[in-house]
Amino acid sequence: MPLQVEYHKSAEKYLEKLDQPLQNRIKKKIEEIAAEPDNPRLSLPLAATTKRGSRVGKYRILLLVKEPLLYVVEVDSRGQIYRTL
Repeated sequence: MPLQVEYHKSAEKYLEKLDQPLQNRIKKKIEEIAAEPDNPRLSLPLAATTKRGSRVGKYRILLLVKEPLLYVVEVDSRGQIYRTL
């Protein structure tokens, strides 16, 4: 059974700024991760944190998996996202 997905306010706001095809690609990836949260082909654990990371093109998604919830912490470009860790 897939995990329930929740978005942090900043992640949701960033997604709204992107064009529709890119939004769809990112949301599809998040749904795939919700279906298989531990699949290393979809997301990898980040060093020294409990978060997981995934990529869609030049964008990165930071996630927190807490059963039965998949919390999307942040979505941003590759050069900016890891500055907040």
